[in-house]
Amino acid sequence: MSTGVSSGSRLYRWLRVHVLPVDALIAAVISLFAVLPFVAVALRQPSIDRVATAAVSVGLVLPLVWRRTRPVPAAAVMVVVCLVQLFSGMGVVVGQVAVLLMVAALAAHAPRWASRAGLTIAILGMAGLAVRGHLVATSAETPLARLTIALLGWSMVVAAWLFGDLTRSRIAERQALADRAERLEHEQAQARELAAAEERARIVRELHDVIAHSLSIVVRQADGARYAAGSPPGPTTDALEAIASTARGSLAELRRLFGVLSSEAPDQPPTAPTPGVADLDTLVAQVRGAGVEVVLHRDGEPPTDLPAGAQLVLYRVVQESLTNVLKHAGPGTRADVQVRWTEVAADVTVHDTGPGLRHDGDGIGRGLRGMRERLAMYDGEVSIGDAPSGGVVVHARLPLAGVRGENE
Repeated sequence: MSTGVSSGSRLYRWLRVHVLPVDALIAAVISLFAVLPFVAVALRQPSIDRVATAAVSVGLVLPLVWRRTRPVPAAAVMVVVCLVQLFSGMGVVVGQVAVLLMVAALAAHAPRWASRAGLTIAILGMAGLAVRGHLVATSAETPLARLTIALLGWSMVVAAWLFGDLTRSRIAERQALADRAERLEHEQAQARELAAAEERARIVRELHDVIAHSLSIVVRQADGARYAAGSPPGPTTDALEAIASTARGSLAELRRLFGVLSSEAPDQPPTAPTPGVADLDTLVAQVRGAGVEVVLHRDGEPPTDLPAGAQLVLYRVVQESLTNVLKHAGPGTRADVQVRWTEVAADVTVHDTGPGLRHDGDGIGRGLRGMRERLAMYDGEVSIGDAPSGGVVVHARLPLAGVRGENE
């Protein structure tokens, strides 16, 4: 039963759109009452006046079919018919009501200039009819009656135009609501994508901290035990070799998985080398190319056994800080990047000369949260605030006691 109802509804909509649109339906109804009687009389008792009246009636009603899709050409055809009717001395016909519908259609669907032009032409047309009525007036028609008819006609024209203009406003309002709904849907989709990307990044960091680090220790311990077992090889060394090989394969698979899940650099291929402290010069050069004067200061040298993960954390701190400078500090800003190495920690300070922090949560909170999460993996910490001399200062400290010697 529901299938039959659905099919009937689809057929009805198809007929309404392709066979009998609303405009055609309105034109058909008006034709039934305003055109067909004149056409029938002209066919039954042909004469020049009757044929002309029927032709004018058809010319007035037929353009209504295109009053929404092509309002300006349809109105132009109707104006030509009305001019012929006016200068030929033909009287007003019932189909003249189509003029009011066309005025409303121009106000609702045509450009503004066409809407105003339609209103002006209709008012002038009513004035022309009034003047013609005065010139050919009979003794039964008083000036007051003619003025009353003219005022009534003008009122109807203005009312039709106001109705069409109100329809235009409603259409524009519906379109604005539809655009807003589409924009909100797009923004919600972007928010969901960002949330999913942030969740993937968090999962990657947790997996990296828990599993990858543990597998690296397994590989290191298995290799150490295998070498400590000495020679000749036996079942024990073979088992240790299998453990180390399996752990290495699992670690490689995990790193490939990290490359798929990570959303921190979507334009960077998974096989690209991980940036580290040696790439800070390239990063600074890129920011300089974007229009910010950046000076990099180094104090000391990084440990030779500093793992790539710790270097990436420091690199991302500088990258995020300089990105915030580009986004929020404004033109003419200078940034100083200080990287200081000691035996116990690595200190990174980024100080810019911009207007200071924007306390509207626009990007700063999210970036700071990402820095803290990264540094927390290595027991580090980061702070951000307004500098006493102006601008923003970001300070990150990464202890080296727990990360030196790790080879992830």
